[in-house]
Parts: sequence; C-alpha cells; structure tokens
Amino acid sequence: MIVRTKKTGMSVKFTFLIFVLMYIGSADCTSSPQATAERNLTVGALFSLHGDNSNGGISSQIAVKIAEADINKLFSTLGRTIRVHVVVKDSQSDPNITLRAMKELQVQGIRIIIGPEESQTLSYVRKYANDSGIILISGSSTASSLAIKNDTTFRLVPDDDALAHNLAALMHRDGIKVIIPLARQDVWGGGMINSIKKEFGLKGGTMLDAVRYSPSTENFSHALTLLHSEVIRAVEGNGNSSVAVFVAAFDEIMPIFCQVNDDPILSSVRWYDCDTSAIALSSNPEASKFAVSTHFLFPTYGLESNPRYEQIRIEVKKETGHEADTFAVNDYDALWLITYTYLMVGSDDPDAFKRVFPLVAETYRGNIGWMKLNDAGDLENAPSTFVQLKMINDSFEPTTCAIL
Repeated sequence: MIVRTKKTGMSVKFTFLIFVLMYIGSADCTSSPQATAERNLTVGALFSLHGDNSNGGISSQIAVKIAEADINKLFSTLGRTIRVHVVVKDSQSDPNITLRAMKELQVQGIRIIIGPEESQTLSYVRKYANDSGIILISGSSTASSLAIKNDTTFRLVPDDDALAHNLAALMHRDGIKVIIPLARQDVWGGGMINSIKKEFGLKGGTMLDAVRYSPSTENFSHALTLLHSEVIRAVEGNGNSSVAVFVAAFDEIMPIFCQVNDDPILSSVRWYDCDTSAIALSSNPEASKFAVSTHFLFPTYGLESNPRYEQIRIEVKKETGHEADTFAVNDYDALWLITYTYLMVGSDDPDAFKRVFPLVAETYRGNIGWMKLNDAGDLENAPSTFVQLKMINDSFEPTTCAIL
C-alpha cells in the first residue's frame, strides 16, 4: 500500500516532551503543577469493540495501547515516575451504551476521554459531556453538524465539508454527472449526503434521492433492490459512464459488496465512498472483486511509510485479519496530546485543559500532519488521500489514486 510519506516520529515527540518536563521542573517546588506532574494520568476511551464500527474501534484500542506503552517508556527513560493509563469501554456504536459507559468512566474520576468515534454516538453524548465538564477527543467523527464552538469536544479530523469538496472534484474529474447515495440512516450519513449534494451541485452534477438503511441492518436486499431501480433510471437517461453510486457506510460495506457482487446493473457504474472503514474490503476476495470492477474509490489517512501506522496495522491484522482503520493513527496522537496538555496544565481540570489543548495541538505534528485546530475545535486541515483496490501479486491492495 502506498498512501503518502512524510517525516515524523519519536524524535519530535521526545523533544517536545523534554521541553514540557523542563518547563514543569522549573516551577516553584511549592506549586501544584510540580506536585501534580508526578501523579499518574488515567484517560478513558470509548471505542466500538462490537457493533457496526468494530474494525475501527479495535484499531483505535490497539493504537492507544501502543501510545500508552510508548509514553510510559519515555517517562521511564527520563527518570520520571508519572505513568499514563487508558481505560477502554466498549461503546458498541450504540448511543445509549456509549452514554452509560461515559458515566461509568466519570464515576471513576476520569474527565478526559478519547472518543466516541462515530458522529451518531458523539452527537448523543456531547451535551452531557459539555455540561459535566468531560473532555472528549474524537479521532474520526466528521459530521459537520458537530462543528460547535466553545464546547468540550475536540476532533482530530476536518469535518465532512472538506471531504465532500474533494470527493465532488474527483467525481467531476471522472465524468460523473448523476449520483445515487446509499447511506446509513444516522447523523453522519445524513450530513454527508447534504455536503456532497451541495459540492457536487456546484460542479454541475445532480444527486438523486438517497437510499437509506438502518445501521442495524444485516440483510441489505431491500435497500439494494431500491438502488438497482434508481441506477437503471439514471443510466437510461445518462449512460453508465456518467452515473455513480455514492456510499456512506461503516463496516457494513463488506456485506453490501458481498450481496451486490452478482448484480450486473450495480456492477456497471462507478462507486465512491466517504469513510476509511472501506480499507477492510481488501481482506475479502469477493468484496474486493466488486470494488475493483466498479473502480471503487475511498479516502484513507493511513501512512504505510510511517512506522507507527505500520505497527498499528500489523497488530490489527494479527488480531482481526483485517486492515487497520486508518483513523486509528489519530487516536495514537490523541493520547500524546492529552499527556502534553496534562503536563502543561498540571492537572486534568477541564476548564484549564479546554483552554490549553488547542495551543498544544497547534505545535504538534501528528501522523497525518500538523494538528492545528479551528475555532470549532476540529482539525483545521489535512490532505485527503484517495485509494482504489488493485490486484497485486494475487492479493488486493489499496493503491493511491489521488491526494487533494
């Protein structure tokens, strides 16, 4: 897999952490920051280890555990007694379960949490977190509706408007004039449809009515039958080469592709996706064949040339047999950012943490680039890398086709 390359790594983090520790060490010995600096930091995490985003959740869990080990090893090397510990709760991609898990972490005195990763679950718990002084740092929630100023939620990815702009440009480049969305019936799916409709319309394209499905769907035959009919109508008036299916899906992209593999109509047009979870398709030959035949294009933030992403990728492959969700690198960076902020603030006080976290992020180079946040607390900018599956040496590999 080739995605994109850049120089980053432990040396940057090492230098920054030494600076932070020196800053703290120079404080008056009677001040609270010095005393607090040696207290262990416990961070919560809300990941979907079971449910319709489990590949992403497991990838994120592995990523933060690698970060936890790296940070504690560095503290040990520097002779500091402070240690970082992550408590992971399974959100199951369910809003109610996510809220219950958040409250369990709160009872344990944990006020800084990585996740939730899905916009639907984040939208459900965000207000409670804000009212309760709980800091949420999501590595993959992108719904534009959650770009809210002055709350306690931070997101280490740009919102969907930026991705929609780039996807629309690629569709226009490919000669697509009409798209039919197939999307989850949730906050993220609806928001993504609206963003794509706006951006694609600015390019002169037309979006037909979306085919929506419940996130709990297991058999997609009804939705695919509706999609089949819509594609026939679109092709009759525009031709196969001008029509595409736009997908907003999580892990269910796998059964969708397996169920649609023998449909000659749905196989006759191009397919585009807006989520990194499609990376898991490469582990399933049947789904991969459909992806190749439809020139299926999807975004990814993974950096194979980056040793940290490679470590996450290897561990996820070993545990699940699937490719790691590339958003997991953001959760690795999240724990480093939390640690730096904690050391600078001298505690996990949410008001102080909320003020300092964006300042720390602005000086931090993560796995996908500089982590400067915008006024809504979301990543200000990150290149969009788009890949397609290709048959390479008898296996299906994601291969870069565009970087915008």
